[in-house]
Amino acid sequence: MSSSEYLLIASGALVANYYVTTFSIWFGHWASHLEHSPLRGFHVGGHHSFYPDSRHALSERFIYGSGRQDSIYALIPWLILQQVAAFFLLPLWLFFVCFGGTVAVVVLLNHLHTHYHLRGSTLTRYRWFRRARAYHLAHHDADVNFAVVDQFWDRVFQTKRPG
Repeated sequence: MSSSEYLLIASGALVANYYVTTFSIWFGHWASHLEHSPLRGFHVGGHHSFYPDSRHALSERFIYGSGRQDSIYALIPWLILQQVAAFFLLPLWLFFVCFGGTVAVVVLLNHLHTHYHLRGSTLTRYRWFRRARAYHLAHHDADVNFAVVDQFWDRVFQTKRPG
């Protein structure tokens, strides 16, 4: 296979991986809001206890939670399942490409989520950020808008509400 064919395959896989990764995050976030979910304590018991509604969602420094209340633990099982499936379904080189893409997406989305809660974030100068933040703040008022940045999966599962 030529290098351009490898590049084309890797590019297509990264696009598909983006949607799989954002689905894993959306699903983990949605599932952590279910009343009887074993992961509810991590996200709702942690992050939402610090930021209970949109009126109290901004702070000088971001508080994710720690230990039992760290919200990220609600997403990890789904991201691990995604990586295990990719390991068995993809050639090894493509698995590593997609694994790197997943890490990049998670780091970027986590960074943006942090800025959603920072009073005086430098990103507020961007219209796209203000719109995404409004969707996220609406999430703190109701069980809607589980996506972190783009609302693709919220549209698919009809959980998107105006911010």
